[in-house]
Amino acid sequence: MMALRANTFIHLISLLTFGLFSGHASAVWYQGNAQLAVYGADLNAIRVVAIKNAIADASFQHGIMITAKDISLDGLLQSSKTELRSEGKIRRVEILSEEVIDDVLHVYVKVDIEPLFDCNHDNYMRALLVTQLPVLKPTQASYGAIFDLGPQVSRRVEQQLLSDELVAKVQLINQVFMPKSVLQEPTFGYISDTARYLANEYHSQFVLFGYIRDISLFEQTTKGLINDDVALRRNFTFQLYLFDAFNNKMLLNHSYHGEADWDFKATYPVDTYNSLFWRSDYGRVVLNTVNSAVIDISNTLTCQKTLGQIIHKNTQHVVINIGSEMGVAEGDRFQLIKSESVPAQNGDMFNMLTSETKHVLTVVSVDAQTAILTSDNASLFDNSHLFDLVSPLSGY
Repeated sequence: MMALRANTFIHLISLLTFGLFSGHASAVWYQGNAQLAVYGADLNAIRVVAIKNAIADASFQHGIMITAKDISLDGLLQSSKTELRSEGKIRRVEILSEEVIDDVLHVYVKVDIEPLFDCNHDNYMRALLVTQLPVLKPTQASYGAIFDLGPQVSRRVEQQLLSDELVAKVQLINQVFMPKSVLQEPTFGYISDTARYLANEYHSQFVLFGYIRDISLFEQTTKGLINDDVALRRNFTFQLYLFDAFNNKMLLNHSYHGEADWDFKATYPVDTYNSLFWRSDYGRVVLNTVNSAVIDISNTLTCQKTLGQIIHKNTQHVVINIGSEMGVAEGDRFQLIKSESVPAQNGDMFNMLTSETKHVLTVVSVDAQTAILTSDNASLFDNSHLFDLVSPLSGY
């Protein structure tokens, strides 16, 4: 019996939130398997076909009729996760195991089937503020001299988010979020204060920040018939927080993990700007792990209500910070939401939002990033203040 070495796959993706906050759409995983005879053929070619057949098997169990011909793999088969495109139905695949027994390749996979969202969501797109993702323990970067991995990962997150049809605007800023202690998780209050500061500074409802928790190395030994095979491997774990600053609500709090062989020599300084790094086993696992996080971010944002913030007002109009690039058009109707900070017993501040249902605002002019709204109710302009919010009345 000959065993194929399969990298340890990342933790199953779940969206972990602090207990008091609303739910979200989670991944739906289905297992599939396939067997294919090798008989002296090219194992890599057989492997591709077997993986496609296993994915098709999992899809069939979910009631989606997808054949192997419909599945396009992106070539990242050496990592534990394989990304693919299949009519928008399948989002992620994790290869659980691969084994050759009696000249037959057995492949087992888990497939993430796109969920049907049952949440109410508006027709507007989202704007997302993203901070830099620093390496939490810089000394871990000394092996290979990958000190600029943080900025590189931050840009990869930005690039993948920009390709998302839901997110209209991604703003990557040159600021970092670091916990007060590398040994202790940041408190909700600290996270909330950070997010609300960034939101006020950049007028953004949704804020994404975090850090790269672990890039340490370790040795993995695989028992052999004659000699043991010792491989040098490297972790990649990063922590993300997705926060709705206007509602003071944690949307996503999750640690994403991957690991892969580290194929570079100890004295070799690795250039993370070079495609050789991103084509290596470790570089591919970093990209795959980032991609899993981006999928979860997109799914989470889908079910969130877009709120606009009043950034200017006079006696006849208010100006909000969302415009045509977010999907706002003339004639759209909004309602005023009063925002008030309320202190909790533990010292944390919470936003109390009160809908002014009688006060309806209508868009009379719009540009890319802002919109001008007016109302027949003159008292609205006396009742509204800067940084109050507006919520769309249409699209639900």
